[in-house]
Parts: sequence; C-alpha cells; structure tokens
Amino acid sequence: MGKEEANPISIYIAPDLLEEIFLRLPLKSLFKFKTVSKEWRSILESNMFVEMHLSFQKSGKSRRKILAANHCDCGAPPSLLPGVRFEGDEEVVYLRCESTRPSMSCDGLLCIPEPGWVNVLNPSTRESRRFPSGPDPVPAPLNRRRNCFFTNGGWTAFFPGYWSMGFGRDKVTGSYKVVRMFFDHNHCDVLDVNTGGWRKVSQPPYEVEAGRISACANGSIYWFDIWRGCRLLAFDLHTEEFYDVPLREGMRFKMETQIVNLEDNLALSTAVLNSDHEWELEIWTMDAEERWSKTYSISLACLGIKLFEPRWFRPVIVSKQDDVVIYDDKKRLFRYYQCTNTIRQIFSYTCVISRYLENMVRLQNEQVEPTTEIACIRGITRIGQDGIAFAHLVSSFPSRIDTFLCKGKCKNLLTVKFLIP
Repeated sequence: MGKEEANPISIYIAPDLLEEIFLRLPLKSLFKFKTVSKEWRSILESNMFVEMHLSFQKSGKSRRKILAANHCDCGAPPSLLPGVRFEGDEEVVYLRCESTRPSMSCDGLLCIPEPGWVNVLNPSTRESRRFPSGPDPVPAPLNRRRNCFFTNGGWTAFFPGYWSMGFGRDKVTGSYKVVRMFFDHNHCDVLDVNTGGWRKVSQPPYEVEAGRISACANGSIYWFDIWRGCRLLAFDLHTEEFYDVPLREGMRFKMETQIVNLEDNLALSTAVLNSDHEWELEIWTMDAEERWSKTYSISLACLGIKLFEPRWFRPVIVSKQDDVVIYDDKKRLFRYYQCTNTIRQIFSYTCVISRYLENMVRLQNEQVEPTTEIACIRGITRIGQDGIAFAHLVSSFPSRIDTFLCKGKCKNLLTVKFLIP
C-alpha cells in the first residue's frame, strides 16, 4: 500500500472571533494577513473593522502610545521610524519629519500645512495626500503682531499665511476635514479629504487669533480665544456651522492656556498660582453635553518654576491607572501619579506631537508606494576604496539593513532612494 497523503486539518474560525483576534494583533501583522485569503482581506478592509480597530485603540486595552517628532530636514516625506522607547506603560513612537513645521492631529492622522499646500498623512499605513491650497493671504501690517502663537522658541507665526486652522473628523460620515479662516478678508473654507475640494462656508461669529492651536473632539473643532475675553469657538464638522461654547465660571486662563483632545474629550489646561503662591496645573475637561469639570489639579512646586515665569503644560494621555502624561514648553515629558499626588519627569528633549493611535483608514489617491522610500543618511562612518562610503542608514521601514554603499563624492548629509528587498 502506498503512503496515504497527509491532509492538513482545516479549522473554521467564525468571522466574529477572527475580528476579536485581529483587534489584538500589531498593525504590521494585519497588513500581512490581508494576503492569506479573500475572507481575511474582506474583514480587514471593511469599514466596520476599521472603526472597531480604532475604537479598540481608544479603549485603553492596548498599550498607550505617544507620537513624537524626530527632526529631519532632508526633504523626505514624513514616516515612522523603527524602534520605540518605553517608560512604564508609555510607548513613544517617532515620526521622521521636519519638527519645526506645525501639525494638527486627529485619530492618528496628521495634517501638515505649508505655503500653498495642505498635507494629510496616515503614519500607520504610510499613505498621504497633498492638496493645493492656493496663495496664502497677506495680513494688514497692523494685524501682524497678533497673528502668532507661543511655541518653544517664543512668539512665532504658526501657520502659513496667518490662517486660523483646524483638522478633525465628521462623527456622522467619518470623513476628515480641514478648516481654515482668515479674518482680514472674511475668508473661511473647508477641505474634505475624501473629495479633495475646498468649499466656502459661513463666517464665524467672531475672530480667533491666527496660529493658536485647535483641537477636535466629539465631531467639532475648537479654538480658544483669549485676546477678546476668553471665548471658545466651535465648528461642527457635519453641519459645517460655527457656534459659541460657554465656559464655566471659576475657570482661570492665561496666554499659555492649552486646548487639547484628552481621551476623546476636549480639555483646557492652565498653569496658575494657588493661594500659597505655588504653581499648579489645572485641567478642565468637557463632556459630550458640553459640561465642564475640573479633572486634575496638579502641584508643580517641585519643578522650581519662577514666580512670574510664563510656562505652558499640555496633557497628552491618561494611563490605565488614571495617571496623566504631560508635555511642557521645555520639550519634557512628565507623569503625574494620582495615587501619590506626585509628578516625575520621564523623558527630556522630546518633541511631542500628540497621542498616537494606529488607524487603518485608507487615504485615497497619492498612496506612498510601500516598496520605495526616501532615506536620510547622516554621519559617514568610514570611507573605503574607490570613494565608497559606508554610512549609517535611518529608515522608516523596520529593515535589518544597517549600512549601504553609495558611490561618488559623499557629504555629511545625503538623500537617496533605495529599494526594500
């Protein structure tokens, strides 16, 4: 008798169970699993699973991640770098980009404006779209002074052309939109990332200073204005209408007040002096019904801040233990331990962008090819024979390649295109 052929054992896994398994796997593995079968590809590319995956990321069941900028001015497109840094429960993911450029984030997507263009990037899928935004308006000379924002380097123009800008997601349709306002000529329009077209919308009820950071939460974009009496302007991304949000009595504000999305709620944070003339950080959050509550009051006495020193602190994420990770204007990360009411520095000189969420949403058109990438080469390690240089490779792909050859004259900074094997 001939040998019987061994038949592989087929195991049927219900689609619901498959989805639960997929939700707990790294994004890199999910992209590979799309090639296993048509059924798996159908599940992983369905809108329902993309929404489930994003909700799972927000739920806190996965490791909390922070997106930080790894400065690179070589002209390469922004992309994630391999390797992460850990501190306790926090994971810091680095995006290779020009860190001096302003950016807005929503659900793991980034919007990076530049003169004449608006770029939308999904670091998780390495896809991007680039939209022409036309010539930037020029403000009247008398208004130039107020069109600025306090950053790490001082007062500086934050967005090209002195726009007031916002980036967020329509919670009804799921589409991502960019909003920009220019008040000298009463110009306001919206860009839908899906359709790629700008369209004009009605004017806001009042001005907000150009360049001040906005935040998106609960389907609206918010701008905090302090120049004209501490007001909060909102733009509903579905109805595309502006409205005013009342602030609670007793909330204290300064020029350095920060507005952020904290765990899917709008938050305002301000460093203020308490009755003992010591600095403390007040964090107020607003729920979906626009009700405010003071969620944290954190003593900053141990940081040695001078009495009249202007400082800002921005909450980034909340840990599973309800501890808060905070970023400051000195490019430092702190963790506030609620159980002991103490604060400790965990990272230094880190240019934090936002909380990082892995988002599987696809950006139509202008997809970055997964087989090619612009690499930035820094620091020639040694020069071999015939002018062959061995350089350290910094790539956005998790490749094991540590060196490569480049023929010709070499400088300290080279930009090359290479093929991933």
